[in-house]
Amino acid sequence: MMHHVLAASGASIAWALSTAVPAYGQDDHGEDRGNDRFLANHAAVVVGGMTPLSETSETSIALGADYERRFSPLWGAGVGVDFTIGDHKRTVLFGAAVSFRPIPALRLSTGPAAELVETDQVSGGTKKTAYFVWSIGAFYEFHVGSLAIGPNVILDFVGETKTNLSYGIAVGAGF
Repeated sequence: MMHHVLAASGASIAWALSTAVPAYGQDDHGEDRGNDRFLANHAAVVVGGMTPLSETSETSIALGADYERRFSPLWGAGVGVDFTIGDHKRTVLFGAAVSFRPIPALRLSTGPAAELVETDQVSGGTKKTAYFVWSIGAFYEFHVGSLAIGPNVILDFVGETKTNLSYGIAVGAGF
């Protein structure tokens, strides 16, 4: 399963590179080009849901935050954390990703993560489990003043057999 995830990530990046269009922005020296501005740092919070695609579980509430350091108008790297709260189960996911922007408002990302799951047991108590995760995501930004607001969709390949779909609305700002 993991080789399929890595192949899909490589294919996603290859697709992004092959379909890239010029990105206009502010260069490292602060020069504006057109109406778009390149800001090296971006932080956001996300509210949404998470649905396991390989289980019959219901959708859980998901809350998250991420930070991206942009090295150029096209490339960046970042970290993020997501919390999900569902029926008898709580998870936290910590991840890192490389991001590519084929156009200024669209961010495609992929990278590794770790998911920590705490499940209530029928007999009482909780069970804690950790999983390796590979994530592939897409984010789109609409700018409203200094804020960036938009939808995001992330596929998390958890371990060898589980896939989660996370989605939501992000609100963030560049600085």
